[in-house]
Amino acid sequence: MKKILVIEDDRTIVQGLEAALKFHDFLVCSAGDGPTGLDMLKKENPDLVILDIMLPGLNGFETCRSIRENTQQIPIIILSAKSEESDKLLGFELGADDYVTKPFSARELVARVKANLKRSRGNESSKSIVTVGDARINFGNFTITHGEKEYALSPKEHGILKLLVFNPEKVITRSHVIDAVWGDEYFPTPKTIDNFIRKLRTKIEKDPAKPEHILTVHGAGYKFKPLI
Repeated sequence: MKKILVIEDDRTIVQGLEAALKFHDFLVCSAGDGPTGLDMLKKENPDLVILDIMLPGLNGFETCRSIRENTQQIPIIILSAKSEESDKLLGFELGADDYVTKPFSARELVARVKANLKRSRGNESSKSIVTVGDARINFGNFTITHGEKEYALSPKEHGILKLLVFNPEKVITRSHVIDAVWGDEYFPTPKTIDNFIRKLRTKIEKDPAKPEHILTVHGAGYKFKPLI
């Protein structure tokens, strides 16, 4: 059985999530603040985290950052009453895999949990190591080694990079990225995709401002050029 960690200070929401998730055969543990949530992450070793933004002690964005500093593979779903694009972009920048705006239905959230777990299992099965210029991508452990530096890949960065690398010289549209990496549980904006591409370039390219491998095809999308 998969274990879900819920970090949320509203007990009514926690109780509703626990009931819905347990009904679908998930194990559930919960924490009411950021620091306790981080402690439970280490003790409980959950398969997915559901994370509120407005938390006491340590807010959700800071908690998300801390989780990503310790593990890249675990999916994170952010819950928030904030629906502004800037908040969503910040969540994804910090490594969240999904962003659900309150109020939400338990049925929708359970569907997103299942989708993110399924995608995570697919990522874990990829053990390829690929060399791109001076960078070495390890899809198995979600890292890029470039010179003396090692960079971690978030699950979404992993998915986008895998899509590009294994389709060399093929133009990949932003809508294709959304369908392949996000599925139908969330529809990010083109700006969200562009932000992920910029982050990937900083980890792979010699000069991110003059990319040689992850190229923009204006008016269409992106393509990957393995060799220069």
